[in-house]
Amino acid sequence: MSISCTEKGRLIYALVSVNKTIAQKFDLCTDGFSQTRMDLLAQLQVDQTISQKELQKRVNVDHAAVTRHLKHLESTGMIARERSAADNRVILVSLTEQGATRIARLREQKDEFLENLLEGFSAEEQRTLAEMIQRIEANADTLPKLKEESI
Repeated sequence: MSISCTEKGRLIYALVSVNKTIAQKFDLCTDGFSQTRMDLLAQLQVDQTISQKELQKRVNVDHAAVTRHLKHLESTGMIARERSAADNRVILVSLTEQGATRIARLREQKDEFLENLLEGFSAEEQRTLAEMIQRIEANADTLPKLKEESI
């Protein structure tokens, strides 16, 4: 980080840095199972069977990424995909028994990870931190998007 960074700059740098560290540690505690793949399995646990397009919308992942993740999950036996009998263009995705077992274990690992991560923070401190992060995210959402030519 640059010495010339402002206090606000250092704060944002710290947020980016902690996000990177948490993501790396989370991947380690779940044997490399990403949060996105967890989200996909968790959504399938709720919906049972859902179209790939609808699943993509619900977990807010772009088309290419969701396809890549689902191919991996299918190759490891955690999900099943098949064409809809009613509309051959629609791919239906469902959670397998192996996937259900895996998501249950991942939830346990995630809970343990979060307990360790937030150790020493009171419930009030956790609420305050969550509120502040939500406000930063809301502010970020209102910022204008950069035009490609200005990048």
